Amino acid sequence: MEDPVVAKIKNKFDKKGNPVKIPLMSGKQFFEARAEEDGIYVDNLKNQPFLPWEIFSEAINFLQENGGQAKKGNATNSRLGDPNLDLNTMEGYIASKVYGCKIGDSVFKRMTPIASILAWAEICENTRGQLCLLSEKKELQTSESKKDRPEKDISFTPSMEESKEKAEITSLYPQLSNRDTELKSLEIKLEESLQRIKEFDAQFTGKTVELKELEKLVFEKEGKLGELEKGIVEKNEQIKNLEDNIAKKDGAVKNLENQLIQRDEAIKGLEGRITQNSSIIEGLKLKLNEKEEAISVFETGIQEKDSKLQEFLEKLADKDTEIGKLESELSEKENERNNLDRALKVKAEEIRALHEKFLEKERTMEKLEESISVKDKDLKILAEEVIAKSGEVKSIEEKLTGKERTINTLEAMLAASNEKVKKLEKQLSGYEGEEKLAGQLREKDELIKQIKGTLVSKEEEVSRLNDENRKYRMQQKFEAEGLRQIEEQKASKKWWKRL
Repeated sequence: MEDPVVAKIKNKFDKKGNPVKIPLMSGKQFFEARAEEDGIYVDNLKNQPFLPWEIFSEAINFLQENGGQAKKGNATNSRLGDPNLDLNTMEGYIASKVYGCKIGDSVFKRMTPIASILAWAEICENTRGQLCLLSEKKELQTSESKKDRPEKDISFTPSMEESKEKAEITSLYPQLSNRDTELKSLEIKLEESLQRIKEFDAQFTGKTVELKELEKLVFEKEGKLGELEKGIVEKNEQIKNLEDNIAKKDGAVKNLENQLIQRDEAIKGLEGRITQNSSIIEGLKLKLNEKEEAISVFETGIQEKDSKLQEFLEKLADKDTEIGKLESELSEKENERNNLDRALKVKAEEIRALHEKFLEKERTMEKLEESISVKDKDLKILAEEVIAKSGEVKSIEEKLTGKERTINTLEAMLAASNEKVKKLEKQLSGYEGEEKLAGQLREKDELIKQIKGTLVSKEEEVSRLNDENRKYRMQQKFEAEGLRQIEEQKASKKWWKRL
């Protein structure tokens, strides 16, 4: 036979419709409920909207066991067995009886729709914090229990009935007098209770407002709790990933710490070297200032050479005019062509010889530049190993003096070649030839100009080499002074150690 509680709820659904909007305790907010064969589906329980019929029958049994009223209980931020959610509350009893939860387990909050459905079906009274059975429910259960009992057939005769009625009436008179006194006392109690009810109504109206606000807050916080639970699950996964990354990074940190220890030791050694080199750097700064002064002197010399080059260009222009005159004279001197050819051959051979000499000089200059670059590198090495290689400095100075001698001989050879060119120009001015010889002379003059240009460039290179040699000598002097200072410092340190 169907449970009377379930039957009454189903009858209510049949009358009001299925699905139906059921009010909450405040009466202003509603939720939708749909009755099915196995239970009720509601829309205010999010992921677990199903409520089986067993919940409602067990709730009424729990109320009957507790004298018709019981605390609802609160599952938010509580576990089964806590003061707000023990087994003496409706929420805790249903969680353990229907859903099999144990003490210490977390419980999903279902009390709001359960209490609202029981109140909507007129089975219970849904008040703040507790549920109470209605008197109609008790009468319903007693009437249905009487229906289940078998009826007894009692047959009375009319005389028996009259005598029995009289006896019952006489017995009822004293009971009526007693009931009158009880009614008067009850009326007095009713008046007192009505006054109390009015006071409670005034308090209740104030608290219903608070309850509505609290229900709104609870509804909002339930939504936030769901979101927070999802966020907690995601953050737990992130924490696991971070723990894995931290474990990896701990290993990397240990390796880095070992490397840092090694580098600290290397830094200490470098700091010692830096303290030693700081005194050397100060001496080098003084040397740089002196070298800058020498560079300013060289710049003034370069400006003077630029003025000399301009004068030389003016002389070349004058010579171009002279060459024009020579061309007119060569056109008139056709008879002396053979002699000029021979002289030109001799001059061509001399020019070739001069060109070969120039090539040799260029090679020697390149060798000198290479040797200078090598010596610059040697100087850098010598700056680091000045103390151990003082004897090699003297040999380098002797080599430089030899190189200076070779440069001086090259300059003398260049001066001699210039004199030969001038003599050839004078010889050319005395010859008379044909127009063909004039073209050849022009070509030779162009070659002479090119040779002069190379001579000028070579002179510049020689001057540059001289400057580099001077700088090199200055560097040697500065290095010697640095060596002397270092030796003095060492001697002073030894003297202090002896003390």
